[in-house]
Amino acid sequence: MKRGQKAGAEQVVLKLRQIEVQTAQGKSLALACKEAELSEQSYYRWRKEYGGLQIDRPVG
Repeated sequence: MKRGQKAGAEQVVLKLRQIEVQTAQGKSLALACKEAELSEQSYYRWRKEYGGLQIDRPVG
């Protein structure tokens, strides 16, 4: 995500999930954030704001 762009709630949740998966696999948080093109500060802020949200997926 480029600097100055606003992300939608769905994009935020997807990035948070991506980073959580990578850290669970043993990557450092700094590296996972860098690969997701997100600062650690934004990660913590988004996690605080959007951490409990989940993406609705169609059942089927």
